[in-house]
This record gives sequence, C-alpha cells and structure tokens, in this order.
Amino acid sequence: MDKQFWRERWRRNEIGFHQESVHPALEAHWRSVSRSGAGPVLVPLCGKSLDMSWLAGQGFPVVGVELEPSAAQAFFDAAGLAPATDDSGPLQSFSAGGVTIFAGDFFDFERAGEFGLVYDRAALIALPREMRPAYLEHLASLLAPDARGLLITLEYAQADMQGPPFSVMPDELDDSPAFDFECLARNNVIEGHPRFADKGLTWLNETVYALQRR
Repeated sequence: MDKQFWRERWRRNEIGFHQESVHPALEAHWRSVSRSGAGPVLVPLCGKSLDMSWLAGQGFPVVGVELEPSAAQAFFDAAGLAPATDDSGPLQSFSAGGVTIFAGDFFDFERAGEFGLVYDRAALIALPREMRPAYLEHLASLLAPDARGLLITLEYAQADMQGPPFSVMPDELDDSPAFDFECLARNNVIEGHPRFADKGLTWLNETVYALQRR
C-alpha cells in the first residue's frame, strides 16, 4: 500500500471508491456528532468526495488531505470553482468555496490539535491492518481534546477478498488508545455492491460510528 499504488489508481481512473452523491450516513448522522463553534472539519484521504461540498454547505470550514494533487484539482473542477493555490508549505494547498485540500502524504500533514471535527469515510478502510494504528495515532495528534466526528467502515470476512477497501471489525476499534467509538448504524449492503459479491463476498456490513478523541 505505497503511495505509487494510489497515484496509479487515480491516473488510470480506477476510483470505484468515489461516490457520485453525498453519503447518506453523513446526512443522517452529522448533526448528532457535530457542534457549533467546533472549528474546521478534517477529512483525511478525501479524494474528490462530494461530502466535502455538503459539509461546507452546512457552514463548516473543511480541510481535506489527499495524496494525489490531480484528485484535489478534480474536486474543484467538478464544483466549477477555481481554487487559489499555495506552494509555500510542506504540502501544496488548493482553496475555494469553504474547502481547502492539502495535496500530499497524510502522515506529513502537521496541525497539532487544530481540529474539533473529523469525517472519515474512506481513509481507515483504505489501509491494511498493520498501518491502521499509526493512522489513528497521527489522526489523534491533529485533533483537539474531545474532538468528535463520524467514521464509516466496512466489515466482511477479510479472507474472502483482498482489500482495499479492507475490513475493520469492532474489536479492533475497541483497542484504540486514543478514541472512543459508538456504533450508530450497521447494515448489510452487499446487494448494493455487486462488484464485491463477484469477488466472493456473501455479506458486507457498512458501519457508522460516532468517534470522540480521548
């Protein structure tokens, strides 16, 4: 799961993880975890997700981090926006319409304790199990104490399919030293994902968690 893997996925337009609509779980659950005055929303491994436009439309400043610069530019192109760019920092940034996307490795993004809200739909499940503890540790370093947000995961028999996306089971989250997770919804969505059924999955849970930084 090196950087080149994801860059090649974007360059070949192999982005089955991208959704052409706002995620229903975001619309259904965001208000239950967000709070006024909590500051910007951090969206790790954001791609060109339309969820960022939805969050900005609710009045939240949005800060995404995405490895591939072309994905960041594609987000603004799709929104009909011409972003201002800044190359002065470690990561190039693109900003317009209440959304700023930093292009580069998420582990190189340093804004200690700055974010009171986080939304993770496709970051944790993009990483194999051995990388996920380091991801959660770095994510925690970016969040303010008691920061809150939403995490959306997938659950399936990992032996039945090679990720990404990877299966993240509840016991793994229970072991997190930095976060508390509360399950808000769990649904078997295999009928809506025939490409996964074609790979041998007989069940696929999409699970929504409220998270809180300890």
